Order: sequence, then structure tokens, then C-alpha cells
Amino acid sequence: MPSLRNIITITTLSLSTLGSAQQYVLSDQYDKSNFFSHFDFFDGDDPTHGFVNYLSKVESNNKLMAGSIKDKECVYLGVDHMTPNAQGGRESTRVSSKARYTYGLFVTDIEHMPGGCGVWPAYWMFGDGWPNKGEIDILEGVNSQATNAITLHTAPGCVMSAAGGDGTHMTTGDCNAGEAKDGCSQGTKIPFGKAFNEMGGGVLATEWTSATIQVWFFPRSAIPEDITSGNPDPTTWGTPSAKFSGDENCDIPQHFSEHQIVFNTDFCGDWAGAVWGQDEECRALAPTCEEYVANNGDAFRGAYWTINSVKVYNQAGPGKRDNAKRTTFSA
Repeated sequence: MPSLRNIITITTLSLSTLGSAQQYVLSDQYDKSNFFSHFDFFDGDDPTHGFVNYLSKVESNNKLMAGSIKDKECVYLGVDHMTPNAQGGRESTRVSSKARYTYGLFVTDIEHMPGGCGVWPAYWMFGDGWPNKGEIDILEGVNSQATNAITLHTAPGCVMSAAGGDGTHMTTGDCNAGEAKDGCSQGTKIPFGKAFNEMGGGVLATEWTSATIQVWFFPRSAIPEDITSGNPDPTTWGTPSAKFSGDENCDIPQHFSEHQIVFNTDFCGDWAGAVWGQDEECRALAPTCEEYVANNGDAFRGAYWTINSVKVYNQAGPGKRDNAKRTTFSA
């Protein structure tokens, strides 16, 4: 059964540059041993108007909705699947890293993710004062969606190119589209929800530099040796699942900075709820997303994250322009 470790204040760690033949060196690692010491719980009103009630760390602990699973080396983040009639919103979890990052290689091993009708899960990064410091949605989708979309959101003045990525399409290059709510998005071949879980999950690697933001996905059966050994080298990974290039039309350092790492599971809201009627599988279950989520608690038994690790790497070698900048704020 999940058991939550006590949250403690952490101090700033030095990210000194190191002379090394490696392209990246590890700066931070979050896993079962320390995750809840380095992530805060959000329990405020959902800014995306979801049918959700995010719980504090104490409530999440008491209701066994966040913690670690006995005999498994992973972090657990769940939702309420016991309440048969959750009027006013179903309880869930949302956590954000205490540390904020500018640039870096973020290698995240996820074994299981939430999915299904009414569910809006996301693994993402964003800065304060949205959208002025940008947002990077790495693994996000809704309802019966089977493949992942990777989306960026910014203030006006950032138009991205998708050249070099393996994405199936790019909706628009304007990352402020829809007053930043739509952003610039690339459809990908990365499995989502049920399809992701059936293969045992895998590793998402996000490289953020002053020139590009790109994401690779490696299924459990095909994780590169350089990742498992802790010596990641993106130059050997081939074509990314999605690649966003700033070029002359988007100054990435101007639009993306000081991001927290976030995991959350939302319900309905501005996306899953808004497109409920367009999803044939979901609309057959109930007239509205909110009605389905409120009255079918057991349907969300599988709406949980199990995260093996989040590793943040810094560029190695003196004089590297894009060394990750890390700032820690105490709770």
C-alpha cells in the first residue's frame, strides 16, 4: 500500500561545470527514496476548470493516494476510485518540483500512466506568470486518445519550426495560438494511456537548449544502454519524436525559463470535458464528462502514475552555453 514520506525543505545544490568527455552529467535525481522531499502538492482550484479536487500532502497520505508501493521501486500518484458519487469533483493529486530549471536534459522513466474516458493526465513543465516563462507539455492527452501530443505554450512572439522531428503533424507554429491556450503542438507516435501501459511504459527524454526543445520516447524493451548506464548521449538516439526549433522566429531563452516539473491527473475541464462529445467511445458512456466521472469511481482504479525516476542532466565541460540553471525555493 502506498505510504507517503514526510516532505522536508531542501537547499540549493551547486551545479558546477565538470571537465568530462560526457555530453551530460547528472545534477538531480528524484525517485522512491527522495521524491516527496523534492516535490510539493498543489491543492488549490484547478486553473483549467477540471471536475477535480486536488488534495494536500497530508490528505493524499491519509487516503493512500500518493507514496510508494511496497516491493516496487517507484513513486505512486493516484486518484480517488472508491467514492461512488463524487459530487463537486473527484479527488486527485498534483505535484510540482521545488526546483526550477532553465535548460537541461530531463530523462523520466514512467512505468504506468493514467488514462481512459474523463481523464486528463499530464507530465509537463512550466514557469510562473503563465505563459510568460513558457510551458512544455511532454506527455499529455485526454479520454480514449491513443497517441501523445507534445505542446509548447508561450507569450506572443514565438513561432516554432518542426523540422527534424518524427511527429505526424504540427497544428501551428505559433506557440501563443489561442492566447497561448492552444499553443504549438506536434502529434507523435508515442503511445498514450492504455497503449503506453500495455508495453510497460518507458523513458521520455526531453532536451531543452537555447536553440531547440526536443523529445524522444523509448519503450521499456528498447531503452538505450547509455540511458540505463547514466551516461546519456542524445546524439546517438536518432530522430526525436518531436523537435521544436526557435530559429529566428522564436528566442527560446526569452520565452522559456525557470520551469517546475509537474505530474497531475485532471478530470474533464477545458480539454477532456470540452471534447467529450467528439469521442465516440466516451460519449456512449454518459451524456457529459462530469456525469461519468462523478458516478463511476471504479472506472478510475487504473488512473494512476508509477514513476521509477526523474533524472536531470547538465551539459558537461567548461564554457557550455546551455548549462542547466537550477533554483530551489523552500516550502
